[in-house]
Amino acid sequence: MENTKTKEAGGMPAPTKKNSQLKTIGKRYLKNRLAVFGLVLFLVLIILSLGAGLFADYEADAITHNMQARLQPPGADHLFGTDRYGRDVFARVLFGGRISLLVGTLTILISLAGGSLIGAAAGYYGGKVDNILMRIMDVFLAIPSILLAISIVAALGNGMMNLMIALSVSSVPRFARIVRSSILTVKGQDFVEAARAYGCRNRKIILYHILPNAIGPIIVQATLSMANTILMISSLSFVGLGLPSSIPEWGSMLSEAKEFMRYDPYLIAFPGIAIVLAVMAFNLIGDGLRDALDPKLRN
Repeated sequence: MENTKTKEAGGMPAPTKKNSQLKTIGKRYLKNRLAVFGLVLFLVLIILSLGAGLFADYEADAITHNMQARLQPPGADHLFGTDRYGRDVFARVLFGGRISLLVGTLTILISLAGGSLIGAAAGYYGGKVDNILMRIMDVFLAIPSILLAISIVAALGNGMMNLMIALSVSSVPRFARIVRSSILTVKGQDFVEAARAYGCRNRKIILYHILPNAIGPIIVQATLSMANTILMISSLSFVGLGLPSSIPEWGSMLSEAKEFMRYDPYLIAFPGIAIVLAVMAFNLIGDGLRDALDPKLRN
């Protein structure tokens, strides 16, 4: 005999509450045209960055110097023109997208993991644990993120790993604050008390009961932080504290092109537009997710 609680008429499974909530959130998101535009723009950037090898050759077009083709304006042979070393700007913009998106994504994941652990411990245990952890976070928050990142990179040296460490450390306090506040709103609810009464350990309660129910603000913060991280990556590379200039990256491309801004403005225009589009895409996605997860914020 079939279980009528899990079956609908016609023998089809009944939709679960979780699936219904996801569909509702998806419908709210799709109603926001700007959010949909941001998602489409993000997908286009991902496709172009991951498929950069289909449009250009990394070694031949983005790395190798060709002084005979230097400073050629945009045209049929070079869609975005060439730079001072004869490298194809279109190829460097595409491969630079890989670097920015990869470093930004890894930085957000590291920051999210560290901030979630600190914020979860502070919010769940409270008392002295909360005071100690949050006062440490306050110290980091008192220092501007870009200044803290510059200090760490200057101490550790240039390189992708050092850049991710610097950006992650500067982003952890924000995630810790968001996670802590989300947990404080959830930990007193009945399902948490039921799990505690059932004998679940604190670690299991935090990981399996509290964090999944407080994930909305965390996702929104991660999306919006991605935009800020891309800006910081470009800023550090622009001042020479990011990736080496030989590696195509939007900020370093702007730094190399600044002396040609008057006579060859395309060298600055194309990487600058790429940064603007990437930041705008993540901001629009973050705003759309915020409205979809909590429609009351629209009012």
